[in-house]
Amino acid sequence: MSNDSVQPGGVALRDPFYGAPFAEAVRRFWRKYTVFTGRASRAEYWWWWLTSFVVGLVLLLVPQLFTPGSPVLENPVGSYLFVLWGLVTLIGSLALGARRLHDANLSGFWQFLHVVFGVGSLVLLVLFLLPSSPKGARFD
Repeated sequence: MSNDSVQPGGVALRDPFYGAPFAEAVRRFWRKYTVFTGRASRAEYWWWWLTSFVVGLVLLLVPQLFTPGSPVLENPVGSYLFVLWGLVTLIGSLALGARRLHDANLSGFWQFLHVVFGVGSLVLLVLFLLPSSPKGARFD
């Protein structure tokens, strides 16, 4: 399917979907998994972030139900599943982050701030919260 096709929300896949509902935001994440160009709305970004967080938490904690005697968060199966989820979604999450930054008229390379321990991710949190900028269309 091309990026010009209109999706269920009436928005072309190549365009940011402002006010994207949960299911559409998750669907767009997987359809644009390796797309680092273009823009993504705050709704697209934060719905995926919440989904990824909840899935990761479930993968980490559910194996704990089968080994109740082991300390919480120290179940090796849960840890492996959590890391596997992170690896499976890494490229797509970086692509979505780049598109979200583009929508605020910032370069996707700002994501390198993640490597600055502590403060880098906090700065990125603020950048991901920024409103859309019409000047971000230059990344389309």
